[in-house]
Amino acid sequence: MLAASLLTSSAPGTPKSDDATKKPLEAASKPLKLPKSRPSPIFLKDEEIEEKHVRGWGNGGQKLNKTSSCVQLLHIPTNTMVICQDTRSLQQNRKIARKRLAEKLDHLANGEQSKTGKKILKLKARKHKQKQRAKRKYTSKEAGSGQDGQGELGEKEKR
Repeated sequence: MLAASLLTSSAPGTPKSDDATKKPLEAASKPLKLPKSRPSPIFLKDEEIEEKHVRGWGNGGQKLNKTSSCVQLLHIPTNTMVICQDTRSLQQNRKIARKRLAEKLDHLANGEQSKTGKKILKLKARKHKQKQRAKRKYTSKEAGSGQDGQGELGEKEKR
């Protein structure tokens, strides 16, 4: 029965397709993509961090100035300090400060491969591309203006 279904599946007179032989050849012709090297993740250990709670300053009212809701984190091995006073809550400031310290240490350890390093490179590339566009735009306008400085409008007025 299996042989009968194989015979009836292709119409008589149509050439048989060699899909099985084409697929391995197509796969072999494509270049292999190697996995990108990922930067090493940063793990903060509590024994490497010195945490201080100091009184706040600036805007936020009397409550902010009276309470010790500002957080200072010092990473002892690298002597990197982060200060956070974004909110009036001590717990939220601790969380934000730890996140900022991890980002800062990631940038120190991994350089351009860190998240912030990649953002910086992306912004630099965008700015470079904008400069190139502006340069192309204004050099083409200057080339079309001619020596008299009147450009296209001057030619139309002469006619």
